[in-house]
Amino acid sequence: MSIKYLYIIMVIMSVINVCVANTQWSRKVFLLNNIFLFLVTLSFWVFYNKMLGVLQFAWGFKIAIPNFTHHLLFGLNGLSMFFLILTVFLSCICLFLNFEKPYKYNDFNFLLWILQIILVLFFTTTDLVIFFTCFELSLIPIFLIILIWGSSVRRVLASYYFYVYTGLGAVLMIIGICLIVFECGTTNMLILQLHKFNGHKQIMLFFFFFWGFAIKIPMFPFHLWLPEAHVEAPTEGSILLAGLLLKLGGYGFIKILISYFPVACIYYSPLVYGMCIASIILTSFEALVQNDFKRLIAYTSVSHMNFAVLGIFSQTIQGLVCAVILMLAHGLVSSGLFAVVGMIYERYSSRQIEYYGGLIIGMPLLGTFFFIMTLGNFGFPLTLNFVGELLILASLAHTNLFVLFASAIGLFLSVAYSIILYNKLMFGNVKPFIRKIKDVTLFEFNSLLSLTLGCLFFGIWPMSVIEPLYMTLSLVLLRF
Repeated sequence: MSIKYLYIIMVIMSVINVCVANTQWSRKVFLLNNIFLFLVTLSFWVFYNKMLGVLQFAWGFKIAIPNFTHHLLFGLNGLSMFFLILTVFLSCICLFLNFEKPYKYNDFNFLLWILQIILVLFFTTTDLVIFFTCFELSLIPIFLIILIWGSSVRRVLASYYFYVYTGLGAVLMIIGICLIVFECGTTNMLILQLHKFNGHKQIMLFFFFFWGFAIKIPMFPFHLWLPEAHVEAPTEGSILLAGLLLKLGGYGFIKILISYFPVACIYYSPLVYGMCIASIILTSFEALVQNDFKRLIAYTSVSHMNFAVLGIFSQTIQGLVCAVILMLAHGLVSSGLFAVVGMIYERYSSRQIEYYGGLIIGMPLLGTFFFIMTLGNFGFPLTLNFVGELLILASLAHTNLFVLFASAIGLFLSVAYSIILYNKLMFGNVKPFIRKIKDVTLFEFNSLLSLTLGCLFFGIWPMSVIEPLYMTLSLVLLRF
């Protein structure tokens, strides 16, 4: 089996999607194509050899023009495989949620499909130029989604805020890529892993790449764009932002910084730890005082992603594996939370927590899904978040006790703001603002059920994720 067949299937589906774009079958065709694509990506997991950490399902070809020959190679390892599956899965969730919104389904579906193609290339390429190109191109569909379907007049400001912040890091990354090409003469990421940069060059190159990935996470003090973007984005846009776009930064940390610049990772670790702790504690306190439930969940996303960064820079295999697990868990749980509050907002057109109360009376299904996602948000046992957070704390115990205790404060605060939000929305007296209560529709139910089952299934059986990740990430840490 080869990754080539995935590309062929996506090309065929793209042609089909274009052909039915202006027909009444458009929504159904997009959704069925995406579900089939999800099953194809799952087949890679079934046939993946977890005892090998090297690239699998590889497919390569040669570009030959006068005076220039370049070899391109695509494939999957234990790290990229799970992010690929997460990408297609969350795209299916967005299509389910968008199915009952005919006012935007056609244009939105095309933007989502384009974003999906970009991210599939991003997670399967082994070429540094394609990696960077997809990293930046992924901004455009999300920028348009926020700009076109944002919730208020501030959507224009929020979309440009998002684009400028996340685009600024590209300048430094371009400089870093040019320096690597001048020294190594190649952009093949597999060959670059064999090259040993000296200590001073590692420190310099780390600086150029770090800021682009840190803004995407985002880390303090570059996190201000995320709450604005989330608040103005439609529900599907928030899911794509939290579930997929933020993961590009963490993936880049592992794929580039940890793999190529191990000396620089140790050298800069105090700076990274300081930025992560500041992000975790400050955003947790910000979440406690928010009255806008979407902004509150946006701040929790910053906190959890920075907790994953602590695991990435713990320089232990345990911390690195569980950082990836936490990012995958965050993709499921944060998407579920944004889906829930998006459904509430679409019914009552307000994000102010003080206007709500007693929703559990008329919306028991939504309240149940919201409760499970809330448990996952603060790492309750049997959820995937619990596995990631617990083992990251264990890895930090061997690395830095101060960082361990400081990050644990953020976990205690996550319990507080998660329970407070759930309690205020679901319990108490029904406010006069809440007139007609409508529980979830069929497509909303399917979306929330899929996210919930994913969080609980992997929380109960985490070894299904840990084993493929362990071999791949062990090869990465051999450079330390």
